[in-house]
Amino acid sequence: MFLALMDEDGFVQFASVANVAHTARIAEAEAKQAIKILEDPDSNSADQDNNGRRIERVPGGWMILNAKKYRDLVTREMVREQTRERVARHRAKLKGNASVTQRNAKVTQSDTDTDTKKKEGANGSRSATYSGSWLADLSQDKSYEGIDVRREYGKMARWCEVNNKRATRRRFINWLNRVERPMTVSKPTTTGVYGKNRLPPAANITDEEFEAQRKIALSECAKAKSELRKQ
Repeated sequence: MFLALMDEDGFVQFASVANVAHTARIAEAEAKQAIKILEDPDSNSADQDNNGRRIERVPGGWMILNAKKYRDLVTREMVREQTRERVARHRAKLKGNASVTQRNAKVTQSDTDTDTKKKEGANGSRSATYSGSWLADLSQDKSYEGIDVRREYGKMARWCEVNNKRATRRRFINWLNRVERPMTVSKPTTTGVYGKNRLPPAANITDEEFEAQRKIALSECAKAKSELRKQ
C-alpha cells in the first residue's frame, strides 16, 4: 500500500498508525505489527541497503528507503505492460486487416462469378444461340441463295469462341455477306451472238435440200477448175 501511495520522493503521508489501519481496512494492531516489521533491520532481506529496513518514520508520515529501486521496478513493469498492450493491438489490427482482405477477395470472386453468369445469361454463353426461325428466314432470303446458312453459322460461332468474340446477329450478317457464293453453270442461249471467227450453228435441212446444195457446190467447183485451165 505504501508503494502505491508514495510521492516522487518516496514519502507516504500518514499522521498515525490508526490512519494507516483505516486506509488499509485492517485492525490497528495488525497495522502496527506490519509497520514494525518494515522499520526493523532484516538480515534475511535480499536488499541489505539500510540493513534491510524498508521504511523510516519521519514527521508527517513514513519515507520509503528504497523508493527509487521500487520506482524503477514499477516503471520497467509498466513499460513491459505497455509493450504487451501495443503488440496485442498491432496483432489484432493485422488480424483484422487479414480478415478484411479475405472477405474482399471472396466478395470480388463472387462479383466476378455473378458478372460472368450475367454475361452468359445475356449472350447465351460466349457464342449466342439464335432461334431456328431466324436462321430459316435467312436461308429463304434470295440474297443468300446458294449459301448453307446453318453451316456458316456454325463456322462463325466456332470462330467467335476461339477468338473470344461475341457472336451477335450483326456479326453473322457481315459474315454471310463475305461468304463466296458457289459458281452456277448457266444454260446456253438459243439465240447466239456471233462475232469474229465464230460460225453460226448448222441449220437443220432435209436430204433433198442437202443434195441440191451439193450439186450447186460441185457445179461451182467444176467452173472454177475450168477457169483455171484456160489461164
